[in-house]
Amino acid sequence: MSRGKGSKPRSAEDSSLADSLSSSSRKHDGLTTFLGRGNEVQIQELDKSGNVIQRWRHAPDNSIVPVLSGNKSNNLFFRSMREWRKALFDAFLPVGFPHSVSQDYLAYQTFDSLQAFFSTITSLLASRALLQGLGVGDANSSATFAMLLTILRDAMSRVATILFAQQFGLRIEPDAKKYRFLADLFNDTAFFLELYSPFFGSYGKIFALTIGEALRALCGVSAGASKAALSVHFAKHNNLAELNAKEASQETAVGLIGLLFGTLMVKSVEDHRSVVCLVVVLVFAHLWMNYLGVRSVCMTNLNRQRATILFEEYLKTGKVLTPVEVAHRENIIFWRPVVRNSSRESVARIEMASNYWDAMGGKHPHVDIAIVDGPLYNLFIWSHASQRHTPIKILLWKGAEPSHVISAWFMAMEVAWLMDKGTGYTSKLDYIFVGEGSRAKSQPRWDRNLTSEDKELLDNYEKRYESRHLWETLRLKGWNMDAQAFETEAPVRLTVHAGGKKDQ
Repeated sequence: MSRGKGSKPRSAEDSSLADSLSSSSRKHDGLTTFLGRGNEVQIQELDKSGNVIQRWRHAPDNSIVPVLSGNKSNNLFFRSMREWRKALFDAFLPVGFPHSVSQDYLAYQTFDSLQAFFSTITSLLASRALLQGLGVGDANSSATFAMLLTILRDAMSRVATILFAQQFGLRIEPDAKKYRFLADLFNDTAFFLELYSPFFGSYGKIFALTIGEALRALCGVSAGASKAALSVHFAKHNNLAELNAKEASQETAVGLIGLLFGTLMVKSVEDHRSVVCLVVVLVFAHLWMNYLGVRSVCMTNLNRQRATILFEEYLKTGKVLTPVEVAHRENIIFWRPVVRNSSRESVARIEMASNYWDAMGGKHPHVDIAIVDGPLYNLFIWSHASQRHTPIKILLWKGAEPSHVISAWFMAMEVAWLMDKGTGYTSKLDYIFVGEGSRAKSQPRWDRNLTSEDKELLDNYEKRYESRHLWETLRLKGWNMDAQAFETEAPVRLTVHAGGKKDQ
């Protein structure tokens, strides 16, 4: 059969799509089919989660009547209340709420709105002090001084934004809860600097106001990036843009209420001591609401801290924790990647290596390093390092997926779990995780001093990080195994080729 000029042959994908649509149309009775039978038709509207949001009755005379549930009245008052409620929900909550967002969304947004309320009032009280610091009401201050100070504050803010984004940009998403809390800590510190700026001399005033503006810039970067990561977690129906828009509406409404209360407070509280006491109370309320907000978030992707909490519990009890249980144990600010052995002693520090030179102890060339192979990753264990905790570095190979990163972290934790305090990486550990005779000649050999009885005993050891029960239960408990948040620096992947041959 001839084709028209310029026509393109149908691809297999297009053909299968057309066949699928054709098959669906043959199996599915359309609306006109039901209406054409002359009977009353019940119609339901569902959201993306399959939940019924509205029912309609389509009569044979083409009249359409909403169907109410048994406990709903259709009189004018109740109908108006439902319409107002729907309008408020549509204005401030994502469409399909609560099914279109994660379960922790409402708790977080409640605390987030409360902290925004306290922050708005605090900012008004600090703004008055800021104006005084710029010279408003001071006959000895000049407009030129105020302008130069404003320029310096703006310049400091821009420089701080660039430096902070460069140093911490990659760390914010893996630890979004931590940096969301730190953002308001930066902001509240800036409030206090502005509050006391009128009582400093000229140079002290310049220092306080410029540092305060820099801290506010750090708050902007940290809050913006961490909120973006949290929004991705909350959105369930590809509604990220709408979720962010509704959050902006919530903050605007809360800000308006805060402005009303703040205006009354600014007008009625003018004594400096009273202002300071009020600001202290508001700041603590602000930080507490923010802490409760981030504490209520239950992230389902594993980062370094969550993986450590989860796998340590599995090593101890064999139980796989849920995201909610792990969230209750998370430390929001203070946490280090130091892991413990079976005797509850801190023995090792696990890190993602920044590069191969770092993994091989470039700054410590005389350290013996055991290289342990895993599926698309390697552990570099500094067996005789002088550090208090044995360093264990992880490097991934090209093609590594999130499951490989999680497996690498679990494997490093199990090595540390079997490690004795002060002994580091031993022959027994090498026999379990590497095997006999598997080491290259250039690598130190730890398996030479094991007896046949030791080897027979170690042969029966089952590595917990490879347990099928663990990996199957992780998904069943609600963990997202298709994403990972372990890397806090620029990701590095390895490829290896022999001699001068290029890796294919």
